[in-house]
Amino acid sequence: MSWARMLLLGDVGQQLSIGDIEDDVGRLRARLRAQHTTDRTQDESLLSLRRELTDLKLVVGELTRLLVASGTLPPEAIERLVRGVDAGDVAE
Repeated sequence: MSWARMLLLGDVGQQLSIGDIEDDVGRLRARLRAQHTTDRTQDESLLSLRRELTDLKLVVGELTRLLVASGTLPPEAIERLVRGVDAGDVAE
């Protein structure tokens, strides 16, 4: 359509085509900006979840150590629990 517009309208048609292209570029920039914001937000969420998971692993490890050390749970029970988690046999 832009060729027909340029042929029929001359410079005005060319300016209209340039305007259309500038609008397209503006929309593309906005879409890329939005995607970048989404990516950054997801990265921050993932980092937060990784930190939380690390903290939870440390707490579970320490609680397990204390339970075994106090004699509340035998090491064999912990081993069975860990094998069950690794195998995916955890009740939801």
